[in-house]
Amino acid sequence: MYKALQKEFEKELKSVLTFWSTKAIDKESGQYLGEMDHYGTPCPEANKGIIMYSRIMWTFSAACRFYQNEDYKKYADLAKSFIEDHFLDKKNGGVYWETDCNGNVVVNKKQVYAEAFTIYAYAEYALAFNDKAALDMAMDIFEKLETICYDKKNGGYFEAFSQTWEKLDDVRLSVKDLNEPKGMNTNLHVLEAYTTLYEATKNPKVGEALKKEIEIYMNKIVNDKNHVTIFFSENWKPKTTEFSYGHDIESTWLIWEAAEMLGDKQLLEAIRPKILAMVDTFIAEGFDKETNSTLYEIFPEKGTIDKDRHWWVQIEAVEGLANAFDMTGKEEYRTLALKQWEYIRENLIDRVHGEWFWRIDDDGFPVDEEAKMGMWKCPYHNGRGLMHMIKEMDKWQ
Repeated sequence: MYKALQKEFEKELKSVLTFWSTKAIDKESGQYLGEMDHYGTPCPEANKGIIMYSRIMWTFSAACRFYQNEDYKKYADLAKSFIEDHFLDKKNGGVYWETDCNGNVVVNKKQVYAEAFTIYAYAEYALAFNDKAALDMAMDIFEKLETICYDKKNGGYFEAFSQTWEKLDDVRLSVKDLNEPKGMNTNLHVLEAYTTLYEATKNPKVGEALKKEIEIYMNKIVNDKNHVTIFFSENWKPKTTEFSYGHDIESTWLIWEAAEMLGDKQLLEAIRPKILAMVDTFIAEGFDKETNSTLYEIFPEKGTIDKDRHWWVQIEAVEGLANAFDMTGKEEYRTLALKQWEYIRENLIDRVHGEWFWRIDDDGFPVDEEAKMGMWKCPYHNGRGLMHMIKEMDKWQ
């Protein structure tokens, strides 16, 4: 059973990587498109975001490390070259948020979320190709985050800064976000980036920063109802009441992976009960057992639930449930992980145009207004999840 599943994951990983190494590249410019619509139609005039580029660079670097060859290196290099030619602020350090289709900077702010993903990409590249310059780049941005963006009084990282690293009035990641100084999403992905940076460097300063971030996340961001709060004031006063089931389950395995990377047994023992409580709450509240899929968000004050099934939420549920099984050996977790994968296989994979749909509505239909690739739609979630699950199958044989 697990051998067959492994082959299925391997086939889908190849399919995702093939899409991003062929269809996602603009034939005229030879560079990645900024956007492609639901039906696979290129949008060559679309702006380009550092999130998409850093995630593409990470994915192809990770694929090379995963396969232990350099077959996909040129695609990692393609993203890397655009980052260094257009997103990198060579004077002030760090990376810009957005360019136009030709690489001219149109949004020059330093979003800490984006800086974290750039660290993540360069650290992974350094691990894949033993590249010291890439590691130096990652460490340069790490130093910026630690000296400028870290809140030395209350812990955690602020959301955004100007081109010259001054505080901003508007620090939002996107228009739907609240304009608050601290957010769960930014702090989660700083943690993720530092996990890979620590793996690449074993630098004690990185390890110390990672441990502090795990502790902040578990003590401030995870609440007493086993959900992650989304936005906060500077001193960690919650500013939102809605909960994101995708971030809840994604947090469980990213935090556990970070603590394992540190090899801190005391820390692992301390966070283990809360991690498993988060998983159990996720199953009870966010996992729809009729369809074996994960709901998007709940708004307790309104008494409403967003029941759309977003692509990234579904694959994060697979990873989080699989990780809970690894932690406990509890069969329910493995069973639900595989049922969630069945939902992805039957509903989210676009068998006609390639890659995965952005989301499925509650009636079971793909939403065609959403992009197939773009600022937020990249191969990172599904590529990462498929690589992890291929490795899982080796454990489960």
